[in-house]
Amino acid sequence: MRRNYEALFGAFYERYFDFKSEKMSDAEAIACTTDAYFGVQSRGEMEKAVVYIAEGRIFLTHSKIFNKAKERIVGTLNSLDLNKLQIETAPDEYKDILERRDMVLDEIDNVPVDYSPYTRWYYHDMEREVKNYFGVILNEVENKNEIIKKVLERFERECTNTLSENIVVKTTLLELLIRYDIKRTEQFLDIRKELEHFDVNEVDGQLAEDEKVDLSIRIKELLSKF
Repeated sequence: MRRNYEALFGAFYERYFDFKSEKMSDAEAIACTTDAYFGVQSRGEMEKAVVYIAEGRIFLTHSKIFNKAKERIVGTLNSLDLNKLQIETAPDEYKDILERRDMVLDEIDNVPVDYSPYTRWYYHDMEREVKNYFGVILNEVENKNEIIKKVLERFERECTNTLSENIVVKTTLLELLIRYDIKRTEQFLDIRKELEHFDVNEVDGQLAEDEKVDLSIRIKELLSKF
């Protein structure tokens, strides 16, 4: 009985979305999924092809791809032993796997490359995540001053993970607090003070140059309102 390559694709994607449901960033979720399938690709050429195609397909939906992950995926998919793959699969399966492989190889160059080794939320993804969560709890919290506490609790892990995530969370939160006139709290003043002392150069490669510029402008505009 042939191994079910479609089931392997499905299991890989399901594991990824399980990690995403735990509020992981795209980068962390795919890293954890890849680790979980670390031994699978050594079982046969079909398994190797499916795991790397599935990983590459997920990266196509991300805002960035880590450069070493891209090199690994492209290198592996280009070096598949097609004779072994053909033996291990039915003709229609073989054709389908090659079509999926070619799609990944054709489109992966369209994904911006990330050179920082830190597994983290990317700039615009982090901003969007904070805005979405803020919008959810805005009408659920009776005491609006509790919003800061809840947001910081929700993103505590991210704020301690990397400086870029921390500052993007705090910047986005402060923008939202000002918009909704929620600013007479000690926590608000603490965040403002943190942004006043922030040096964008400290994030190093965690942000692209255009992201650093955008973040600097946002913080400058925020601080000018006080």
